[in-house]
Amino acid sequence: MGCSCLDTRSAMVLKAVVEGHIASSEPVGARIISKRSEFNLSPASIRNVMAGLEESGFLEQPHTSAGRIPSDKGYRYYAQSMAGPAIPSTQEMDRIHSATHGAAWQELTDLLAAVSRALSDISSQASLVGIASISVAPVNRIRFVHIAEKRALAVMVMSGGEIRNQLIETAEPLEQDDLDKISNCFNAKFSGMTLEGVRQALMEEMRDEKARADKLLSHVLMMAELIGERVSVDANENISLDGASNLLNLKGVTLDIAALKNLFRTLDEKSRLVSLLTSCLKPEGINLIIGSEFEMEGFSDYSMVAHRFKGHDGAMGAVGIIGPKAMDYARAMGLVLYTANQVGSRLNG
Repeated sequence: MGCSCLDTRSAMVLKAVVEGHIASSEPVGARIISKRSEFNLSPASIRNVMAGLEESGFLEQPHTSAGRIPSDKGYRYYAQSMAGPAIPSTQEMDRIHSATHGAAWQELTDLLAAVSRALSDISSQASLVGIASISVAPVNRIRFVHIAEKRALAVMVMSGGEIRNQLIETAEPLEQDDLDKISNCFNAKFSGMTLEGVRQALMEEMRDEKARADKLLSHVLMMAELIGERVSVDANENISLDGASNLLNLKGVTLDIAALKNLFRTLDEKSRLVSLLTSCLKPEGINLIIGSEFEMEGFSDYSMVAHRFKGHDGAMGAVGIIGPKAMDYARAMGLVLYTANQVGSRLNG
């Protein structure tokens, strides 16, 4: 979505407007830009360049000001073409490393919460950290625990060491003795495979009439399918949001009551957040969602900077910072890049 159509002079002026607006939250005029040492241009010449940038959709002019502010297109061009990721400070890297590697967490949700909290504190903005496809991560061991007549708890040790619990409803009553046999069969035949891999292997095996008659194998298949269904339903539990209140105190963002309600209604719907993170999984590198690109109520004044990470054998997620469009993109990109690398490293053991 980047654009390479700007000449050097136009790019320099756009950069000056974006950085000036980020610093002041005010429209930036030609006279202010002309005072910068790198510009050997008169205010009139700069005004002409700014007019061209406005005509091309990179700048906008508020009604009450002679200055300009960046458009969503202008912010994207700046972030993609001019603002490379800044290296976090030593203190910031230590805090993120401690959140991902230092805590003796077992539940995956503990890791996500610790990382999200650290990233929000460091950036002073909202942070989002989530796993979008843990159902395709290998399961090292599994234990089924009897809860009620048709209810069992699946306790899974994933390949990265994290423990996942899923409560499942079975079609028929199963006692603990039955569940132990299913657990033992699963661990003996399918340890290290993904739930989808187990299902496919069993479907293939059960094409044979003798295998179809094997009650134990049919139970293992049933449990694998039930866990997979629950993982999909419960995907929004594998996402952590911190620092939402920071979005209320950002320079350059003015919210009325209706906008506030829309913003927090969206942030409260984890399924929307899962979709938001999932949209950041496909592209390589830094992902940007700016203003109107959110297509979500209440977010037109915000941007999200995100980077995906991968766990062992396919588990995938993303780390994101949500802040004002007039954010320090270089710093935000550096933070999400470093954090994503640390989370991926931790999940890979």
